[in-house]
Amino acid sequence: MGGTNSTLKCTTPLQSCEGHTGGVNCLAVSTDGNLLASGSDDCTIRLWKLTQGEQSTKGLRCDQILAGHTNYVTVLAFYQCYLISGSADRTLKKWDPQSGQCYATFNLHEDIVNTIACANNYVFSGSNDRTATCWNLETGNLVHQFIGHTHPVTAIVYVGTNKMDNCGSQDADGTATVLSSRFGPRECVYTGSADRTAKAWSVKSGKSTLTFKGHNGAVTQIKLDKAGKLLYTASLDGTVRSWHTETAKPQYVFEGHKSAVVSMDLHDKMLCTGSTDGTAKTWLLSTAVLVRTYPGAKRTVNVVRMKDNDYVVAVSEDGHVRWFDERTGILCAIYGDKTFQCCNAFEMIGDLLVTTANDGVLYVWERKSVNLKENRLPEATAGGSTEKHQSHMQLAEL
Repeated sequence: MGGTNSTLKCTTPLQSCEGHTGGVNCLAVSTDGNLLASGSDDCTIRLWKLTQGEQSTKGLRCDQILAGHTNYVTVLAFYQCYLISGSADRTLKKWDPQSGQCYATFNLHEDIVNTIACANNYVFSGSNDRTATCWNLETGNLVHQFIGHTHPVTAIVYVGTNKMDNCGSQDADGTATVLSSRFGPRECVYTGSADRTAKAWSVKSGKSTLTFKGHNGAVTQIKLDKAGKLLYTASLDGTVRSWHTETAKPQYVFEGHKSAVVSMDLHDKMLCTGSTDGTAKTWLLSTAVLVRTYPGAKRTVNVVRMKDNDYVVAVSEDGHVRWFDERTGILCAIYGDKTFQCCNAFEMIGDLLVTTANDGVLYVWERKSVNLKENRLPEATAGGSTEKHQSHMQLAEL
């Protein structure tokens, strides 16, 4: 008989970073991996430097406070030497992380900014006002407003023409993504919406070129495969669907969750999903076959990450981050404890994990190596036999 996981204890935080006076909604890590940005209900952004070395304790130190938004900050993205933020005040802002100066405000949306992506000197955004926008990062001029969805725009994927110098927002939902166009010369934007559809748009003309229809609930996330040939859409209807990007014809339906799919990650040949049913699942992209189900969360799994096809990270609204070995299904570590009521956002910076909650504190955890030879039974099951507060995106069933 194997052992059990009953003795696996939650780790304790390495550091608690206070300063925000409202819940922290989003996190983003700079391209050099040394700076973390946090956006809060208190309308501010804080920049935290990674401290490690002989003269300093490993952790984070607040380096800048960026004030300027008049409502809560919803989403953040580092791009080139800038930080881009979106807010419930209906604007986007371009900041200098070094000086803390706001260089520009992008003002067109008529409702909350849900998602942003930055690439090829463009800033893209999606809003509850049912539109997406494209701005020139340097001039601040509007390039296009993409009009066609009938409900809030919840996710953006950009396919560009330049080398991979792009970035997307890394909010709790993880819904903005950018890819380099290895597979063609076109520039294209894909959007997901609470109107149950996804759309493809020409960056050149601003016109919609394709509509992906089939879901019975709001689209919460969209992703592209590395080749750019398949679009994946997650939905409140409890499924993920894959589509051919050239024709909008459906390929597979990934069925298995008992309720809404709110988080999704693609890595190599695998798809990872998180749901309001409290589980994460992994699937084969090539066949839509369910590989494994990862239980344990008492509430929604609002962020999932796959790391090098070795680990599955499931971040839950019950306040815990669960780290699984993908190959065995063994639960390696739990970050958090019963006093953590919610986990709004999650990021990895160096060998540290950072989680946030409604109390405005950033909790920093050291990811220690786990001995996978310990005599523990797998927590996850093959084939799926195991049975933040309300998001700012309006994703009620339509």
